[in-house]
Amino acid sequence: MKLINTFLLNILLIGGLTVSTCNNAKAGELPQNQKIKAISTEIRNKVAFPDELIGKEISEKVTVEFKIKEDKTIEVTTVNTVNEFLKSYVKKQVESLNLTNTEGFEGKILQISLLFEN
Repeated sequence: MKLINTFLLNILLIGGLTVSTCNNAKAGELPQNQKIKAISTEIRNKVAFPDELIGKEISEKVTVEFKIKEDKTIEVTTVNTVNEFLKSYVKKQVESLNLTNTEGFEGKILQISLLFEN
């Protein structure tokens, strides 16, 4: 069951990682957007569906605003969701990540939306 829930989480996580400079029509073609997509994918792959929610009916969007530090770790600045458990869980999960390829994004504020659905 956990494998199925984790699989669903990976499919349903929204890769909504954005930087405020991505406003033009060809934004998807820019190298910085390819990097943003890679960062988003890495985060999606590393945030696990919480064991505490397996078997419980849930459909919750969590928006996380964060900054990538020089050492490739993450400093979460804001977590938006009505579910207090997910708020704490996601903050802890994201701040425990060590990203692999963040060159050029250190110090920038990014945002990702994650959908937890069971």
